[in-house]
Amino acid sequence: MNIFVLSFLSVGLYFTGTVYQSLVYLRKINAKHFVSLLIGASAASLQLIVTLDQTFQAEHTAFSFSNSASLIACVIVIGLLLTSSRKPLQTLFLAAYPCAALSIISLLIFNDSNQQFTPENSGIFIHIILSLLAYSVFSIAAVQALLVHLQNNNLKKKNHTILMRNLPPLLTMENLLFEMLWSGTILLALAILAGFIFVDDLFAQHLVHKTVLSILALSIFSGLLAGRKLYGWRGVTASKWTLWGFSLLMLGFFGSKLVIETLIN
Repeated sequence: MNIFVLSFLSVGLYFTGTVYQSLVYLRKINAKHFVSLLIGASAASLQLIVTLDQTFQAEHTAFSFSNSASLIACVIVIGLLLTSSRKPLQTLFLAAYPCAALSIISLLIFNDSNQQFTPENSGIFIHIILSLLAYSVFSIAAVQALLVHLQNNNLKKKNHTILMRNLPPLLTMENLLFEMLWSGTILLALAILAGFIFVDDLFAQHLVHKTVLSILALSIFSGLLAGRKLYGWRGVTASKWTLWGFSLLMLGFFGSKLVIETLIN
């Protein structure tokens, strides 16, 4: 089937999923996990086919800005679908679905086929996969951190908004946030370690900013987890540290790609 048809179907399903989750969020309909799972899984499967087709060619691999964004968005949706039956993460679909749809559109419009590389060894793919997984987990954690921050503010001001009525208790939200942070930190540490093992020089000119910012982000996340363990950090403190670490991580990964693809080339 034509890649544009698959993309159109995926975007349409993400739009349908967004409308469905919005109706659930507004309490216009009752949530049915099977329906949500079917729509999300279908959309993510089609997006994965499209993204892999644009990324892995016969003799090379293309990891452009748009390829990477689409792949990360797809992994985020799949991760949320796998965990939403056991964790109260349904609200996050309202952000994940539109972002995934936009990433597909970006992939079709702005995909740069010149951003290609031929890996010298299969170990580099381990570094790439671990990095993509880490970025995906931290992306979800960043949205979760924003929700925790908003929830804290609403509780202090005693605002009983629709957001407050749809979110789980604050303690549950904070526990979910730190579960994500633990997973993301472990994945990021393994990704950096794999980079030092399999990449010839992580401090080469075109990689040094990404490496330094990733290590700084890892330090922030590790410091936050240590603060949680030793001093019981939570709430606004946890949200701010998470967002700072996420900003550094995304600046290192997507910022460098954007500069290279739009300003240098």
